[in-house]
Amino acid sequence: MRTDQYIAGPLGIVTIALKANGGSLKVEKQVGDDWVASDTFAQDGAWRLNLGYSQTRFTPAGGAAFEVYP
Repeated sequence: MRTDQYIAGPLGIVTIALKANGGSLKVEKQVGDDWVASDTFAQDGAWRLNLGYSQTRFTPAGGAAFEVYP
């Protein structure tokens, strides 16, 4: 599982798996030169997300670990 910040190109529909470990995962979309928060997850689980075709940044905090599955 990843514990570092991850930036991905076009993803479409993915599944995010999270082991929070007391932390959280922030999901942000790139809008021009800025990053806009779209979701924050703070409990263990898996979620199906349609992330579209712009860049997406995943930032774990506080011990969170995650995976992104196509």
